[in-house]
Amino acid sequence: PEPSTMHMAASRCKSTILLVACISMLCISPSLAFLPQTSTFLRATGAGRAAPSVCARRSALSLKMEASPSDIKKTQEAVDKEKEQLAAIMGDAKLEVADAKDMMSEKTSKSKPGKPEQQLQSRQPAPFKDPNRTPFPRSFRMCVEQAYLSVKNAIADGHKLIEVEFPPLPLSAMEGDAIGADTVLRAQLSHAEDVARLFPDKKVAIVFSDIVERNRFIEDISFQQKQSQSNIRYSALGGGFKGSLIERLWVEQEYVDDVQEEDELFIVIGASCQELPDVRKFCEAAGDRPVVLFNLKLQTLRGDLGLPAFPPKSLHYDWLSTAIPAYFVLPRSYSRSCPRPPFLINYSGCIFRTYPGQWQLLLEVPDEEEGGTKYEQVKRADKRPALSEVREELAVELQLDELDGSKDGKFLGFDLKTLRQGVVVKTWWEQDVDKAKSDKWRD
Repeated sequence: PEPSTMHMAASRCKSTILLVACISMLCISPSLAFLPQTSTFLRATGAGRAAPSVCARRSALSLKMEASPSDIKKTQEAVDKEKEQLAAIMGDAKLEVADAKDMMSEKTSKSKPGKPEQQLQSRQPAPFKDPNRTPFPRSFRMCVEQAYLSVKNAIADGHKLIEVEFPPLPLSAMEGDAIGADTVLRAQLSHAEDVARLFPDKKVAIVFSDIVERNRFIEDISFQQKQSQSNIRYSALGGGFKGSLIERLWVEQEYVDDVQEEDELFIVIGASCQELPDVRKFCEAAGDRPVVLFNLKLQTLRGDLGLPAFPPKSLHYDWLSTAIPAYFVLPRSYSRSCPRPPFLINYSGCIFRTYPGQWQLLLEVPDEEEGGTKYEQVKRADKRPALSEVREELAVELQLDELDGSKDGKFLGFDLKTLRQGVVVKTWWEQDVDKAKSDKWRD
């Protein structure tokens, strides 16, 4: 026969032997029930070339299927070891946050992802060398570590209501229409879990906006079996029963308390503007225990306060103003028109803060060493700058006023700066700072 034919016959022979070995192992022990689901994967990846277990070799040689207790024990140990190897190969744990797409440039990591839970628990991030010059995060793993350090410092200083804000997905994905609310909330939950794991000595409760949403995202295996993360509990505003309505009709379900005595830290995710009053009641029930408002987009939710069917503006004056922004990453893109080429200039920047450092104004510039872009610090401030102030500070850094072609900054008698900005350049909560109960929200 042709060499290619011999090669194909040999391949078929190897596949047949591997299939017989897998079927034999399934017949020997019920604990090998996972093999039929993974045999296709093993053949495709070549992992089936590993040496078969003792019982599989016996089956392949048609020997008598009688195993002594010592052989059974050895076989069970080999099976458990193979299960661990398969779990590592097939990604039994979720991918490490650090190896997801880069938050800004979407560069992928070349390193192999490991098991994030073990890595986050075994290695604590190093403290900030200088909070005023914290490097901008290049990955979600850096966001998680910086958020953890900022929250830890805020708790040590006695703050009880803490704000954490950063993009949960790459910016290109957040700006697209294909990303749904469930996808964003699932990413928020993943980041919140990673932050909670960095507090191994604290009982952390991740709080959803309602019990229905909590039950959709958290699959409770049974009434008595608990989650694998010993320090994490999944709660909801107002509490409620596990399972759906139909499940509660047939099986008694456990009641989930919104606040328990053993809880030491709360992380609230997924709350909308209409649910902010419920979050406030939850914070009152939590007492002196710290509550983290995790990626709630308060900068956007404040804009809905005071509108019909929405909570009043007093919610910000009396309560939201007391939230300290411990970790804050807010990228922004701007455009500027000019009367001569290139007529339209696009530029980007970011408001960045790690507690207890100052507010940093960053400008996106080309990265000549690694390619892509990077962020450079333009200015630092003790108070949170308004978004309009950020735009103007970046424009001054880029010297865009010189492109107007007018020495006095006017065109046909009109002030160009006023024409670009408009009459109202600040939001109502940025203007009415004297009405707020506290100034923490911008400290």
